[in-house]
Amino acid sequence: MIHKLALRNLLRNKRRSLLTSLIIVFAFSMMILFMGLSDGGHKAMIDIGVRMGLGHVVVQHPEYRDDPALSHLLDNPEQLKQRLKATDARLTPVARLRSDALIQAGRHGVALTISGVEPLLEAQVSAIADDKAIVQGETLAAFTNSATLQRLSGIVIGETLAQNLEVRIGDTVTLTVKPASGGDLARSAFEVAGIFKTGLHELDTFWAEVPIDDLQALLEVPDQVSQIALYTSAGSDNVAQLATALTAQFPTLDILPWQTAAPELYSAVTLDAAGMYLLMLIVYVVVAVGILNTVLMSTFRRQKEFSMMIALGARTSTVTQVVLLEAIYLSAFSLTIGLVLGLWGHHHFATQGLDFKEVFGTAMEAGGVLLPEKFYSTLELSKLSLSVLFVFVLTILVTLIPAIRAGHRSPVAASQES
Repeated sequence: MIHKLALRNLLRNKRRSLLTSLIIVFAFSMMILFMGLSDGGHKAMIDIGVRMGLGHVVVQHPEYRDDPALSHLLDNPEQLKQRLKATDARLTPVARLRSDALIQAGRHGVALTISGVEPLLEAQVSAIADDKAIVQGETLAAFTNSATLQRLSGIVIGETLAQNLEVRIGDTVTLTVKPASGGDLARSAFEVAGIFKTGLHELDTFWAEVPIDDLQALLEVPDQVSQIALYTSAGSDNVAQLATALTAQFPTLDILPWQTAAPELYSAVTLDAAGMYLLMLIVYVVVAVGILNTVLMSTFRRQKEFSMMIALGARTSTVTQVVLLEAIYLSAFSLTIGLVLGLWGHHHFATQGLDFKEVFGTAMEAGGVLLPEKFYSTLELSKLSLSVLFVFVLTILVTLIPAIRAGHRSPVAASQES
């Protein structure tokens, strides 16, 4: 009987119920859509960031973070990689050696960061060493495999750097570095094997990669590396726990999750997530105000009806339950429709993606990372379930006081006021 009364009251004022329902449906479906795109964007930012010469977790000398000098390198990297790999089979450890250098070609010279890499391993984890990033020539891994007849070791450089040096594939460049011994500057010639383009000015202009053995010989640091980057097939989630667990096993090393190793990227992701939570807060307020407005208007216009019910013997709790059920039915119906529409939109963008370059006309960058042209929606079931539950509970809370007041009004006073 109570349920029938609540449904009848909702249908009695179809325009008000429909308008409130449309507001909730629109707000909630948009919130699901933006939540999926936001989480998908964060995932893309992190995946690209860790593949741009970073890693899910970075292992380095305890003093390297404050002073990245050649005196703060890791010894016996192969042995350390095996020990790290033994802790978790899902880890792929990659050694890197980095130093400031001067690259010269003819009359041109540019100061840059030279990175010594393991070409075959780097091709599996790095976006710089990816075939897609190479716009001319070949990757360092491909050049190294076919380098039996080459006179010089290969080097891959950024597209802007190649333009500034006026070099092409097959040209020779000279690297000049300060060796660890502190003696005279050391020089070595390399053949330009490939030219990459990442879209990031710093990488395309001031970055080059050579085989790690050649750079170790040039810097006079045999069997030493700057960092060991760890990539995990488990993805970017829970890397902080992974770093903590590794720190407990290797207390003499500085082991950093990507959030600490790349604070600019972490800040960009956190700031964007804060914007998403602000949007969710706005949606919650819209839903609460919509429900509250409907309930208040409904109870105000039906004071005489409530007084008659009480005068005829209905209990005050019955009136309160009727008003509460009206809000619950309206909220449940609207949230269900909003959920269906939101999941439909999520499915579309999860499979087709949202082309940001097409929308904004240019590629986007955040936290020093060039974002992909397409974002794919990703939804966490726990976050979605929590949002639905929160909105539903919020509906009951904002309805509670008007419902209680409707059931406790004096029949005589209510009749006189109406």
